[in-house]
Amino acid sequence: MNEKLISEVVQRVEAELLRKPPALLLGKRPPEETGFSYVTEGEYSAVVIGSMSAWELLHFPDEQSLNALLEGKPVYLWEGGQDWTRFSSCPNRSLWSKLLSAQRQLQQWGVKPLAAASGKLMTAQEVQRRLKQGLPIEGRLTPLARDLLEGRE
Repeated sequence: MNEKLISEVVQRVEAELLRKPPALLLGKRPPEETGFSYVTEGEYSAVVIGSMSAWELLHFPDEQSLNALLEGKPVYLWEGGQDWTRFSSCPNRSLWSKLLSAQRQLQQWGVKPLAAASGKLMTAQEVQRRLKQGLPIEGRLTPLARDLLEGRE
């Protein structure tokens, strides 16, 4: 066997597995690894909302998120960046109810929760299972799993 060729193939596969898809970052940058490299302009394959205030929740969608949803790109909301949740003991129950209703509307439009990415490598089969169950996609993805998420498979 050609050891040099094998080594080269392994390096290319590893580089592909470690490549993070670009995501348009809205709001604050999540403090933990999410599996995306962030951009503020240009091409992107997903939108990550790093933080959302009560006002932003009530006035969602913003233009970038709306366009991404209309184009079929995934939109994720960082679970730790939902600043409005600190008002859960708000004495104005009507207003709190409106916030909860707006949160349900996000889910109905297809905005998915995003948690920190684990070091686990997810296969296409695991991605399909999680999508069917409505679970977030976390961790590193195999190229086939990434293609599946991007609608190429």
